[in-house]
Amino acid sequence: MKNFLKNFLTEDEQKILIFIIFLAVLGLALKFIGIEQENDSLSADSLNFEKDFEIKYDLNSATKEELISIPGIGEKKAGDIISYRENSGFEAKEDLMKVKGIGKATFKKIESYFYEFGRVSNPLEKVESIKEGTVTEDKELPEIKKVNINTADLEEFTILKGIGPKKAERIIEYRKEIGEFTDINQLLEVKGIGEKTLEKIKEMITLGEE
Repeated sequence: MKNFLKNFLTEDEQKILIFIIFLAVLGLALKFIGIEQENDSLSADSLNFEKDFEIKYDLNSATKEELISIPGIGEKKAGDIISYRENSGFEAKEDLMKVKGIGKATFKKIESYFYEFGRVSNPLEKVESIKEGTVTEDKELPEIKKVNINTADLEEFTILKGIGPKKAERIIEYRKEIGEFTDINQLLEVKGIGEKTLEKIKEMITLGEE
C-alpha cells in the first residue's frame, strides 16, 4: 500500500489523504453514536408513554378476560376474583388479598392495574361519596331517582354499589318467589347480601315510586 501511494502521491499528498480518511471514519463513528443516543431517547419516551397510558381496570366490573390479561392473574385467580366480587364486592384494592391464592407478593405485582377506589363512576356513587364526605361538592346534590327493587331489571340493580350481575339475578329470582318486596330488609334473604351490603344501598333503593 505504501509503495502504491509513493508511486502516485507525494509525501504531503499522502498525509492529506490519510487525514481525510481519518475525518471520514471519525464522522461515521460520531453519526453512529448519535443514532444510538436517539434510539435510547426514543425507547425511554416509549416506556414513559406506556407507563402513563397503562390500562387500568375497575375491580367491581372487570370481565374475566380482562383479569386474565393482567400478568400474575391466570384463569383460576380471575374466577376467584369474580366469585369474591359477586359474594362480597370490593371496597378497596387491598381486598384482593382476601381472594384465595393472592398474597402480598402477587398483590404488589397487580395492584397498579386497578383504579384507586373513591373514583366516582356513576351518579349514585357520587351522591353517596358526597354524603360520606369523600367528595367535596359545593353545589346542591343532584336529584337521583332511586332504584325500585320491585320493578328494577338486572341493569338497574348493577348500578348499586356492591351489586354485580350475579347478585342482581338472585334478587330478581327471589322477587319472583315472594311476589314483591314489602320491606327492604327482605334483601337480606338473598344469598350474598348481608347487612354491610344493605347498609351501602338502602339510601338508593325504594319499594315503589316516592
